[in-house]
Amino acid sequence: MLNPWLILGPSGMVIVGIFYMLFWRERVRRDSGKGVPIRFFIFGGLLWAAAIIPKIIMDYTVTQPLYVWWASSFGASGALLLLGVYVGLRTGIFECGAAYLGFRAFARKTNQVNEAGIAKASSGEGAAGQNMGYSEAVAVGVGFGAFEAIVLALPSLVQMAAIFLDPSILSSLPPEQVAAIESQLSQPTWMAAAAAWERAFAILAHVFATVLAYLSVAQRRLILLGGAVAYKSVLDAPIPILQEYLASSPYYIVITEAFVAVMGLVGLLGMLNINRIAPRDTNVIRNEQ
Repeated sequence: MLNPWLILGPSGMVIVGIFYMLFWRERVRRDSGKGVPIRFFIFGGLLWAAAIIPKIIMDYTVTQPLYVWWASSFGASGALLLLGVYVGLRTGIFECGAAYLGFRAFARKTNQVNEAGIAKASSGEGAAGQNMGYSEAVAVGVGFGAFEAIVLALPSLVQMAAIFLDPSILSSLPPEQVAAIESQLSQPTWMAAAAAWERAFAILAHVFATVLAYLSVAQRRLILLGGAVAYKSVLDAPIPILQEYLASSPYYIVITEAFVAVMGLVGLLGMLNINRIAPRDTNVIRNEQ
C-alpha cells in the first residue's frame, strides 16, 4: 500500500532549504539592521550548479571505466576503497574549488577598486564597491546547500504528487518499474523525516566549507581551501562503501544519516569557532559595482 506521508520527504527538503535562507537573512537583519541581499544566496546556487555539472559528466564518462580498471587491478575491495577516495576527492575539489574560484572572480578587481577608491576619495567622490564580508559568505554557503536541497527534491516531489493524486498513472508503466515505484512509496513514514534531517545537516556542512573557501581568498591562505577540500572529501568518501555493505540493511539509512549529522555538527562547531581557525574580520572581499 502506498504511503502518502512520504511526500513530506521531498517537501521537507524544500522547506529546509527555504528556512535556512530566511533564517540567515533575518539573523543578519536583526544584527546589522539590513538583511543579506538575495543575490548572495543565488550566487551560492550558481556555484553549486557549476560544481555538480562536471561531476555528472564524470559519472557518464570516466567513473565506470575507472572502477572496472581498479577492480581488475586491485580486486573488489581495493576498487571499492579507491572509489570512495575518488568520490570524496571529486566532491571536495569540485565543490570547494567552485566556491574558491567564485570568490576569486568576485575579488579579482579588488586592487582596481581600492585604487579607484583612493583616487575618488582624494577628489571627494568616495569609492564605489560592494563588500563581501562574513555574513555574505555564509549566505553563499546557505544558498549552495539550499539550492542543492531544492533541486534534488523537486523531481521526487512532482513524481509523488502525480502518483498519489492519480494512482492509475502506474498502470501505463512496465511491471518492473511499477514494482520498484510501489516498493519505494510503501516505505515507513520516518523515511520522510530522514530526508529532511539529512538536508538540514548537509547544509551546515556546505556553509562551513564555503566559508573556509571564502576566508582562503580573503586572507590569501590556501591552507584553508585545503581544509575545506579535506572536510568535504571525508563527508562523501564513505558513500560507496556504505552502499555496498549496508544498502540492503534496515540500518543503512540510520547509519548514513547519523554520519551526515556528525559531519554537519562538525561544520557547525567550526562555524562557532571560526575566529580560532581564521579571524573572520581580518579581510573582506570587494567587487566593483
